[in-house]
Amino acid sequence: MCAAMFVGLAVWSEISSWQAQVSRMNSYLEQTAKAIAQHADDVIEVAKQPLVGLVLQVRNNSDTMLQKLELVRTMRDVTRNSPYLRSLAYLNADGRLIESTTNAFSAGVDLSDRAYFIHHRQSEDFSPRADGPFKGPVTNEWFMTLSQRLNDRNGHFAGVMVATIDVRMFINFFKGFSFPGQATLAMIDGDGRILVRSPMDYSAMGMSLNQTPFYRDALLKKSSGNYPYRSPFDGVFKESGYYTSQATHITALVAISQKDILWYWIKLSKTRWLFSLAAMCAAVVMTLRLMHNMAMARRDQMLIAARDAEFQLIANASSDLIEKLDDNGIREYVSAASQSVLEIDPGELVGKSVFEGNDAEAKQYWSEALANIAAGSSIERLIFRRTKKNGEKAWLETVITRVRRFDVGSGMVAITRDVTSQRLLQEELDRLANTDELTQLSNKRHFNTQLRLRTAEARANGTPLSLLLMDVDRFKLFNDTYGHLPGDTCLRRIAAETSATIRHGTDLAARYGGEEIAVLLPGLNEEEGWDMADTIRQRIAALEIEHAKNLPWAYVTVSIGVATLTVHQHESDEALFVRADQALYKAKNSGRNTVIGNESNLAAQTNSAA
Repeated sequence: MCAAMFVGLAVWSEISSWQAQVSRMNSYLEQTAKAIAQHADDVIEVAKQPLVGLVLQVRNNSDTMLQKLELVRTMRDVTRNSPYLRSLAYLNADGRLIESTTNAFSAGVDLSDRAYFIHHRQSEDFSPRADGPFKGPVTNEWFMTLSQRLNDRNGHFAGVMVATIDVRMFINFFKGFSFPGQATLAMIDGDGRILVRSPMDYSAMGMSLNQTPFYRDALLKKSSGNYPYRSPFDGVFKESGYYTSQATHITALVAISQKDILWYWIKLSKTRWLFSLAAMCAAVVMTLRLMHNMAMARRDQMLIAARDAEFQLIANASSDLIEKLDDNGIREYVSAASQSVLEIDPGELVGKSVFEGNDAEAKQYWSEALANIAAGSSIERLIFRRTKKNGEKAWLETVITRVRRFDVGSGMVAITRDVTSQRLLQEELDRLANTDELTQLSNKRHFNTQLRLRTAEARANGTPLSLLLMDVDRFKLFNDTYGHLPGDTCLRRIAAETSATIRHGTDLAARYGGEEIAVLLPGLNEEEGWDMADTIRQRIAALEIEHAKNLPWAYVTVSIGVATLTVHQHESDEALFVRADQALYKAKNSGRNTVIGNESNLAAQTNSAA
């Protein structure tokens, strides 16, 4: 019977471990899908910018042959300098190809039957349209398109400008993530068509999934989550995580077979199983001895002692910390793993409360969990931080289970394991998703979220909030003069100087556009926000980055607009941003190298002496 109890407890422990492994893998798959979808958003957003510029150039300057040659040169320069664009093509109003950066000899090809051309010819919407996938007729490479309608000066349809994006870019980004076994990536557009699949499967490209259970039961109901399914391509049952972008409606799906997850879990569990097997053998021996002594007068007491010893053998063989608690959270037993998990000897913990040694946040979590157990809950799970002796922060996960036994009354069993590595991995994924790759500042998406949150917080608390919008003066001339790589270096130095100036842990700096940086200053009033902006302006000017065409200074300068949400205002975050943008516009039109506050129009004008 004792052996059966041992096996039952071991099986229960392994089932819990397996379920936790699947849960952690699902969380990782979902976070990876989110990172890939947001990367796709960034790629498409960056690809839109040169496309819009070319559309304006066609509309305003495409009458003469010289202007058309200049357009062709610009298209080639944009393609060569863009890290994301595969090619650019220009179609006239009848669908004939005028210029393609992929093949200079393809001019005149009729592309009027393409879906994007038909859409733009029939629709007056100027929004760029993402479409695909398509296969190159010459190179046999798969790509997506980003197209935009062209109008002439009279407002009539004049053709289509098309940018192409190589799907291998997304596959290479996906390969940067680590998985046990072979993972699968699929990118699906808003209509349910497969845009990208890795491993590459040509038969899957463009396939529609809008009639599959995944599309009906998952994508149409939730924008992110997990979905188990059997692959229609290889017949393997898989766990997956997916995330749908609200901006592009592209869904990233990352999946891995349950077989690979199982083998990975087995690899992690081998050592624990060996100890459990040894403990099981010991338990069998003890059971045989108990059966021999059942006729003795103290057989009942010995049975209880054997069961306690049995539990201790199992607990001490486990790498997880196992504790027996009474109804008040007092430790009755602590396994040997407390030395590795808590850095405390088991003997020092027996008889003490679970609240001792924890910080206020952890105590609150324990208090809520014990209250739920007392109210009738059978199992509670909590994750909290603990500071190690060397000062490092560790994350611990504890599962508390109510135990009721007829012979020893009630109590609880708590199993604790170190989940620091999984937590750090999740935090790193979150950081990558919220960081601008070039400047290492926050990206536009994270800034917009923080602007809404901090504006609401300022209104609720009655505290001021200042917003700075900063733009590098004549930055296009800088790029034209020195090139894009020095331009990137210049932006990184400006970003680093801005980060060094603001308050660490309180303020937020983000790259809002190409050379535009936004800074949130919670708690700073109009005058303090203006002072911070002028300090940033002076420190950037003090870098003296050469910019010969930024006269009269001949070095890089910035213009800054300041707007402040005061305790008496209840405007929205959009209104605050508009006021800061208006102030920046005034600064750019007031001689540059200037700080202008929207409320009072105070300005610091840098002259030659400065």
